[in-house]
Amino acid sequence: MAATCSCARLPSHPVMADLPLLRMEVVLPPRPVTRAVLVERVRATGLRFDVMPEGARVFVDGRAVGFARQLESLVTLAPGVHQVSVRAAGHATWRAEVMVGDRPEPIQVTLTASP
Repeated sequence: MAATCSCARLPSHPVMADLPLLRMEVVLPPRPVTRAVLVERVRATGLRFDVMPEGARVFVDGRAVGFARQLESLVTLAPGVHQVSVRAAGHATWRAEVMVGDRPEPIQVTLTASP
């Protein structure tokens, strides 16, 4: 099916015959440039505790984080040096400075009974 635009017809009026024809152009905006973006997955880091006796309390940087039996998952911490202590009634307290890096750090502690 062919179609003609009414603007393509020249008018037959003598005044309009002397006017120049206008040219119309459609200018589209440039297409946006797409760029690939690399997204790094953030890994959780911190400490994983394996403590005996299970009723011992765990402290990190002077703050209680819970009882050993409750800490089955990762204790999330920022990378760096942290003060860790494990205490239980009737047992000697265990203390250490622990360096947390970009991966979870396992901590195994077995408290010894106090005399």
